[in-house]
Amino acid sequence: MVERGGGVRHPAPGVQGEEVSAATETEQPTGCSVFYAGAGDEISERPCGGTKNVRKIAVFLLGLFLATGPARALERGPASDLMRQCEALICAEKERRGLFDPEADPGRSGLIGVEFSPLTTSLGELADKRAAARPEMADAVAEYLRRAGVASGDWVAVNASASFPGFCLAALCAAETLGVHVQFVFSYGSSMYGGTQPEFTFPVMLDLLNASGLLRTRLRAVAPGGAWDRMGEVLLEDPLPTLRVLLDSRCEEKIEAAGLAEAIRRRLEIFGETPRPIRCFVNCGGAWTSMGLSERVLEVGYGLLERPVSVPQGNERGLIFEYLERGVPVVHLLYAKGICRDFGIPYGEE
Repeated sequence: MVERGGGVRHPAPGVQGEEVSAATETEQPTGCSVFYAGAGDEISERPCGGTKNVRKIAVFLLGLFLATGPARALERGPASDLMRQCEALICAEKERRGLFDPEADPGRSGLIGVEFSPLTTSLGELADKRAAARPEMADAVAEYLRRAGVASGDWVAVNASASFPGFCLAALCAAETLGVHVQFVFSYGSSMYGGTQPEFTFPVMLDLLNASGLLRTRLRAVAPGGAWDRMGEVLLEDPLPTLRVLLDSRCEEKIEAAGLAEAIRRRLEIFGETPRPIRCFVNCGGAWTSMGLSERVLEVGYGLLERPVSVPQGNERGLIFEYLERGVPVVHLLYAKGICRDFGIPYGEE
């Protein structure tokens, strides 16, 4: 049940994969888990305490879809050019390691993982992972950052799960070409087809890109991710032996918090270390630490978020709401199809 906007252990009746327009729900006893169709591409399983109003969620999702204006095609920019270079290097290394699957990754991004591994925490839609890995996505993120008022020399915070390596790379390439500094925290839990190959994780890919001189951003910290940011639930295999090896292999700080509130607090401390205040918060994927426990995260939309009239309170509300309440712009990278539609990026075409 790892991703707050990204996946469940078992699909809701009649629902396949992540892309949904609505979900059904029956009355549940307190302490159970219930299925939601989130504002992102994936279904989310959340702790519940009684009947939830799924009609409200379905109406919201329909409105989200219909309210989107006509697509405005992006002009090819330096961010997408850089992402193409990065992907070429990643894909070549993945081939060298014998890990590349041309059927799953016809675009040769090198960023598409396997369906199941010890790191697979939730359901995932292959088309979403391919869309996030399109080089044009970096130009889209650069546009979001410009709209947020981010300029050269500013600092942005990036909190990422492993579910969308494409969004991770797009954010870093956008920042690189804008001259923006990044404080980057990454967690290993991933939905299907994301960063699910323990032999070649996104931190290792970033090491390669750092060594090549293509990207300056380096990891600040790594974490388990998944449910409660402790890899609490996965689809098949016990993740802990693999996770332990991955964490111990890194020289960065390991965030291994006792609970979700502590995991969120430590990230806020890390993001507060920058020499200048964080100008924008970027979320990649559906990490619990970003999404929090409030159902109101389903209402925030995607892309560059507007500050809501009010935000939920509590120390488990997630980083998205933490920064929105502080008046810091938030770029929410989870709903791949919506972002593609807004910027005229092909979706489901390889």
